[in-house]
Amino acid sequence: MATPKKARQRSLLQFLALLIAVVIIIVAAVLAQSWWNNRPGPEPGDVTVTARVGDASLEVSPYLVCEPGLECPEGEVPNLPVGPDDTLVLEIPEAIHDHDWQLLMIYDDPAANDQQLHGAYDAESVDIPGSVDPLSEGGERPRLMVVEISSAMIGLDAAGEETPYATVWSLSTMGEQAG
Repeated sequence: MATPKKARQRSLLQFLALLIAVVIIIVAAVLAQSWWNNRPGPEPGDVTVTARVGDASLEVSPYLVCEPGLECPEGEVPNLPVGPDDTLVLEIPEAIHDHDWQLLMIYDDPAANDQQLHGAYDAESVDIPGSVDPLSEGGERPRLMVVEISSAMIGLDAAGEETPYATVWSLSTMGEQAG
């Protein structure tokens, strides 16, 4: 039979071991959360938007990636035909939709052009009709021609410093099928 003194000593050791374990778990959780919050995001030029029409799918890379005040080289504008009765689905990655971004839809009738402003986590995908209702009675349905997504993103400059970038993804929706 253990003496009361040994029992208290064993109880104290168990309590200290438990206390040390709790402290280690808390420190590990704080360090993991700090790393998670401060990990670098993708470079703006590496972020792609997925565009889908029916079974056709396309990864859209940025058309423009510019540091403020610097000349901006233009990239390629991919084409994904969208018929008048089709719906274009854009899947917006978290690197874009985790902050404010905007969507510009350009139609063959400038009066039908539309712009949507989105806040953080408003939408992870957007459905865009291939044509919209005519603006005048008896008129033709304006057809979707170009879609642009724009967002301010943070990336690294030539010196390795974080800097803002204006980033634009552009997609042409005209083609043989949509023409």
